[in-house]
Amino acid sequence: MLLGRSQADRQLERGVDPLEPDDEDDGQHEYRPLDGADAEPRGEQHRRKSDGDLDPGVPLRAQDVRDALERVAEGPQEHTRSVRDTGILAVDSVARRINRETFLLLGGTAALLMQVAHPLVAAGVDQHSDFRRSPLRRLVRTVNTTLAIVFGERATAESALKRIGRSHAPVRGQAADGRAYRARDPQLMLWVQATLVLTSVRWYEAVAGRMSDSDRDAYWAEGKFFAGELGVPEQLFPPTYADLERYEAEMLGAAVIPDATAAAVARDVLRPYRWLPEIAYWPTDALSAALLPVPLRDAFGLRFGRAQRVFYRAVIVAIRAVRPVSPNWLAVVPQARRFEKAMTETEAA
Repeated sequence: MLLGRSQADRQLERGVDPLEPDDEDDGQHEYRPLDGADAEPRGEQHRRKSDGDLDPGVPLRAQDVRDALERVAEGPQEHTRSVRDTGILAVDSVARRINRETFLLLGGTAALLMQVAHPLVAAGVDQHSDFRRSPLRRLVRTVNTTLAIVFGERATAESALKRIGRSHAPVRGQAADGRAYRARDPQLMLWVQATLVLTSVRWYEAVAGRMSDSDRDAYWAEGKFFAGELGVPEQLFPPTYADLERYEAEMLGAAVIPDATAAAVARDVLRPYRWLPEIAYWPTDALSAALLPVPLRDAFGLRFGRAQRVFYRAVIVAIRAVRPVSPNWLAVVPQARRFEKAMTETEAA
């Protein structure tokens, strides 16, 4: 495994706007009027002028100082500590813990193959996507948008979600079998989100060990939130991660059966640069075959024999060995590094 910066990582660094911490006033203090016991004694009222301010010609008492400070506290404070906008997820969300890992990107091809295995998704990609012309640029743009939602400040995350919605709005047409499709179809968006969550969990667990059921459910709940923001209604979602796996099995037995268009798009996903020799894609093929459900692995003609299995295990062992001693620029995606740095600086302020 190479430990140098990859071209994709450099593009990620250049393509992502730095996170800018937002300052919010937190100095709006609650003001409670003095009760009768604390009210200013009648005999001392001569210390104030008619407009309520303290008379500079009269010596101040401790009570006068306290009253003046309380009046200052009523107004907005300009020197209060900054509070950073932490985005649309909880600071300790499972999505941030998982998606910060660079190795998770290695599962991206398998997720894409699962998505285009659906004939209607494949038709939309085939007829509308620009990934064939600029596969690397398209990949970087997709990764940037996804990680901006997870690690960006609220405005950044919401903007990324809106950008996805706008880009999908005009995507509609007719598949080879005559069925109409549209990218904003909630059923198709649900399938796409399901593939991202399922592939991420399976690859993360292969490297880091099994997640608890509660973490699995939390990760799916966060995925449901993202899909809900894009228009998937609540009633369509499988409630738990276990239900999500059952949903996947049902889809693979019915709706997600690759047709000729799906197979052609999958070939382009697996071979984005036709001028490269076949051997250059063997590692990606092996990892994708390991992470794909068996029916899709067979449908796309991916082998998973002894050599592929040994390679898959070797990659996992290598990541486990290298990850603890890797520098952050290699082990953690740029968006997460910026988010974590900003949080650390806020806590230290």
